[in-house]
Amino acid sequence: MPNNDYSLDSMVCFAIYSASNAVAKAHKAVLSPWELTYTQYIALLETDASAGGITVSDLGARMNLDSGTLSPLLKRLDARGLVTRSRTSPDERVVTVAITDAGADMLGELRGSLAGLRGAYGFDSQAQADALVAELHRITEGMRHLAASSGAQAILPHEPSENATKGTK
Repeated sequence: MPNNDYSLDSMVCFAIYSASNAVAKAHKAVLSPWELTYTQYIALLETDASAGGITVSDLGARMNLDSGTLSPLLKRLDARGLVTRSRTSPDERVVTVAITDAGADMLGELRGSLAGLRGAYGFDSQAQADALVAELHRITEGMRHLAASSGAQAILPHEPSENATKGTK
């Protein structure tokens, strides 16, 4: 195989993309008997980890989701009796989400089922898992910083040619 910096096998972005897709598919298969999406699952996890509940804005920040995505998701979980949403703050705009007993029970079942996925990660130790998580957080922060500063324009050596953008508008 020729030495090509842009072959899929050598691209960090493609490796992360492929791993993300594989992890999402595996979680989808495990979560489907509970009729939960991965995003709903992590919302339940984070809500459960927050004693006394968590505000929708704090949950959105933790999950990197905007309220337009998070609110309908929480509404569905509330309708199923897995979380409650309430306005407990003097500021009526602040909504707090708390896990219900049914939601906590479901998480208990899920934790047992999802434990089967651990072996697929191929870690020899918890230290390896921790190191990967730290690297992924570092990459995430670097990409968020790039996007927040000046985005891709900061790294483009030149504008795309007219031929490259033909038919895209």
